[in-house]
Amino acid sequence: ALKVLHADLAESPDSLQRFQREMRAGGKLNHPHIVPTLDADQVGDTMFLVMEYVPGTNLALLVWQNGPLPIEQALRYVAHAAEGLAHAHDQGVIHRDIKPSNLLCDERGNVRVLDLGLARFAADGLAQQTQLTGTGELLGTVDYMAPEQAQSTRKADARSDIYSLGCTLAYLLTGQPPFSGESVLKRLMAHRDTPIPSLCDMRHDVPDVVNRIFQKMVAKQPADRYQSMRELLADLAPLVGSHRPRSRWVKRGVLAVVAASVLIAGVMFARQRGVEESKKSDEPNKIVQPVAPPSVAIAPFDGSQAVTHQEAWAKYLNQPVETTNGIGMKLRLIPPGEFQQGANEQEVEVFSNLEGRSLATDGPRHRVRLTQPFYIGVSEVTQAEYQTVIGSNPSMFSPTGEFAARVADSETTQHPVENVTWFDAIEFCNALSLREKLTPCYERLNDEVTIVTGTGYRLPTEAEWEFGCRAGTESPWSFGEQDAAFEQFAWVAMNGEFRSHPVGQLLPNAFKLHDLHGNLWEWCQDVFDPSYYESFTDSIT
Repeated sequence: ALKVLHADLAESPDSLQRFQREMRAGGKLNHPHIVPTLDADQVGDTMFLVMEYVPGTNLALLVWQNGPLPIEQALRYVAHAAEGLAHAHDQGVIHRDIKPSNLLCDERGNVRVLDLGLARFAADGLAQQTQLTGTGELLGTVDYMAPEQAQSTRKADARSDIYSLGCTLAYLLTGQPPFSGESVLKRLMAHRDTPIPSLCDMRHDVPDVVNRIFQKMVAKQPADRYQSMRELLADLAPLVGSHRPRSRWVKRGVLAVVAASVLIAGVMFARQRGVEESKKSDEPNKIVQPVAPPSVAIAPFDGSQAVTHQEAWAKYLNQPVETTNGIGMKLRLIPPGEFQQGANEQEVEVFSNLEGRSLATDGPRHRVRLTQPFYIGVSEVTQAEYQTVIGSNPSMFSPTGEFAARVADSETTQHPVENVTWFDAIEFCNALSLREKLTPCYERLNDEVTIVTGTGYRLPTEAEWEFGCRAGTESPWSFGEQDAAFEQFAWVAMNGEFRSHPVGQLLPNAFKLHDLHGNLWEWCQDVFDPSYYESFTDSIT
């Protein structure tokens, strides 16, 4: 990405000096939560920066599109920004224009600090520098500017960035800055003179501890604020949870091994849709009673009943049973319901002997209730879909993959993508969400992943996956108990030739989902726990 100094300003010595400072400041910073400057140059009177291009959405747009953020998500975003700014401050760089539009949520759900164009060096000896003010305006954004910075840019230091980040926190939680006014001057005066509002009054579910952190961030006097970003991060740390996946996967397909020596994982995802609580009538002045939702799909139920449940919920939600997204991926609506999850003792014993390893972690069987409908992909994500979203294809069963010879006679674009980790699956979901202009469901920092409230794509939970796979059946497989039918529904050892195959070629289950028992394994959202089922009783979970 390029950032160019406007030609009309290039003749201004002050503007050129500011731009040159940005070059030096940006070139010093290398941190996961800062968009880095890669190069800087000048062509004639035109000066420009070359910055890393980071696809994503700035937080101002994110809140404008979706409303105030969940509390933990907002705190994590602020913590991300604080980590990046702590690094900048260590290098003697003050941002001086922290605001929601200068914080970018990338495809991994990480927030990165943008636009160090207002940065200055806080090193000794700069007290004599020219004051950084543009013609007729302040450097900074008044809704997020610390009082001392409004008086003089020379007074801006790390605590000024902390103040601006506190105002940003208020915006993320409430959808508005903490101070208002009809003019720039009145807003500036409000930052200086108006008592700090309570976040608890602006949003009733904000905990007192979060409000106390906010109050300290935006204290009127710099001496009363956090004195460093790391001091702030110490208070944020207990409030920001994380979800660390283990290195094992959840296996749900019986006899679905394509190549035992390959890490194989098909990516599936679910898109949550809200349930309408009532239907509005077009007739004026007519009282309409809320429409009751359809009955939930309580297993066992047969194929025709599965379709009936899908159609009833689609009508109630005013949504199609099957939908196609922007990259041509098809998804099917799965109704809420109840079913017996897991394998019974006899199945565990039989299939453990069949596969030559213990499947005890697949039991005991227990009853599960899913309370919300959801959409799930009709098949595993294809190599073409993954290439479209991520820009690369890691598959071994591809023309350039390790097992290219096994698929030399096949067009592999419609084969499921494989050789992807759980983290790859998470990044795919986030990238697809952003591509579809939806809010990501995951935030990632190195090997820490947090599940957040989003409107986009995610992996299915194990319960969602199994309910969709069983489609009302209580037999070992969705097509019954006879393994002779495998070749009609699944690519497995007996017919799979130890390679992947195009998705959707074999028969679907009653919910019209394909390849659930074969081709590849699928990643689920859950963390694998070998003793997880042991805690269940006969009660519904």
